[in-house]
Amino acid sequence: MRKTSTGFTLVELIIVIVLLGIVSATALPKLFGNAGTDEITAQDQMISVLRRMQIQAMQQTNTATFCHQLILTQTQLGFPNVLPCDPTETNTQLTAAANQNSGLQFMRPANSSLGLSLFNTALPAGGTSQTLPFLFRFNSLGQPVTNAGAVISSGLRIEITDVVTYRICIEREGYIHPC
Repeated sequence: MRKTSTGFTLVELIIVIVLLGIVSATALPKLFGNAGTDEITAQDQMISVLRRMQIQAMQQTNTATFCHQLILTQTQLGFPNVLPCDPTETNTQLTAAANQNSGLQFMRPANSSLGLSLFNTALPAGGTSQTLPFLFRFNSLGQPVTNAGAVISSGLRIEITDVVTYRICIEREGYIHPC
């Protein structure tokens, strides 16, 4: 009679070791490192600001009374200092208002090296870089529009860069999402 051996074969052990190596090389640095946390936090905060302004634009449709403009600079996203909405205002004269409600304002932390940039496409890559500061708003349908009121037909992409690059896409129809 032959004894049946119990245990693992050499092939099974090698497969387990290879899988552990792959997991340790990809997943563990994300669990124990903080690379990219500033960028993902900024992305979440900026999406919140954009969606809140968009919802207000869809609810408060009287454009003579309410202004739903946003300005994006290299360091912040928020209300411009121009009230009421002035379609003739040039972007270079604007700075985001630092004293606005914090729910409608994203400001880069003082000790951070986050960079913000804007592209004229809602695709994850491509498009033409737009000059900052950039002023835009939402219409009553929630679509992104220029300061003069024309729908931005290609959408917008905001990039947040430091160690890692995160993107926010604003589709032509108004869908705001990480991309």
